[in-house]
Order: sequence, then structure tokens, then C-alpha cells
Amino acid sequence: MIGLIHWTAGLLHSLGLGAVVAVLLVESLGIPSPSEIVLLLAGLLVAEGRFSYAGVVLAGAAGSTAGAVLAYWLARTRGRAWLLRRLRFLFRSPEALARWEAYFLRHGPLIVMVGRVLSGVRMVISYPAGLFGMPWPRFVLFTGVGSLAWPALATGAGWFLGPRVLAALRTLHRAEEAVVIALAAAVLAFWLGRRARRARRPAVGRSGD
Repeated sequence: MIGLIHWTAGLLHSLGLGAVVAVLLVESLGIPSPSEIVLLLAGLLVAEGRFSYAGVVLAGAAGSTAGAVLAYWLARTRGRAWLLRRLRFLFRSPEALARWEAYFLRHGPLIVMVGRVLSGVRMVISYPAGLFGMPWPRFVLFTGVGSLAWPALATGAGWFLGPRVLAALRTLHRAEEAVVIALAAAVLAFWLGRRARRARRPAVGRSGD
């Protein structure tokens, strides 16, 4: 992560607010991107007087909204089968797809708006909106609100932390390492437990014969 911080800082130095637009646009298309880092570092530059807070927020909102709109139209125009192949981790069965669609039709605006703020969710939330036919004006409205909220919060945090933002990012790096190790251990335990259960099933079946 330290290397990623340096790379993002270099991108900001080279492209200015264009780096904020590009990073958030790429993220909204579902491509992993250091949006937290670029906004926190941009907030540090606001604290140093090199960027304006409004400029960073508007740049972030523009990139995030542009990427979200492109993702929405990809989902609307490329077809259901194409999208389901790429989001099969979400829609594992026709029943799961039906549940998602019903839930999205009831709560779509709130899901889209809140999803723009949540890490990970904002990478993919525009695709279900397009897939399930959320009305275009409503999608743009609630996407725009969420796309303003996310850079406003993250840039504000970087501005508030000032020079401490680098220490905060290093702390986040250490926390991420611990979370990754814990998740890997949980996945391994789940896999071993599932394998053990499968191994016991034939024995139970034979004992009942």
C-alpha cells in the first residue's frame, strides 16, 4: 500500500484535479482504484492551500458520476446475459436474481445513493441499476447526490487530518493486512469444514443401510 500511496501522490502532482476525476471514473466502472487514497491526499493538499475543497469535491463528483453513467448504459445496452456473466458472484441463481430485482425495484434510489458512498459497493452499483431498468432521470439524480457526498466526506477527512493523513494511511495499511489475514483464515476454515462435512456424508449413508 505504501507504494500505492506514492504512486497516487505522483499522479496528483502530475495531473492535478484530473487525477481525482480519472481515479473515481475508473472506480465507478468496477475497476479497483485508490479512490480513498487520492481523496485523502487531495484533502491534504487542500489543507496546504494547493487545491480548493470545492474543486476537489466537484472533480470527484464529476469522475464518479461519469463512470456511473457509463456503467449504467453498458448494463442497459449490452444485454442481460453479458452482464450476468460478469456479475455472477452477485447473481448465483435465477432465484437470487429475482430477489435482487424485486428489492432493487422497491429501494433503488436509496441503494444507488448510499451505494456511492460505500467502499466496494460504489464499484458495481450502477450495473444493477441499468440491468433492472431504473428510470434514467432518477438514476442520475440519486447518483449525483451520492457522488457529491463521497468526495465531500473523504476530502474533508484529509483536510481535517492535514499532515497526519500520511500516518492515518499507514495505520490503514496495517489494519488492512490484519483484515486480509483474518479473512484468509476464515475462508480456509470454511473450506476445511465444508470438505470435512462432505467426507462424513457417505459414511453416514452407509451406516444407515
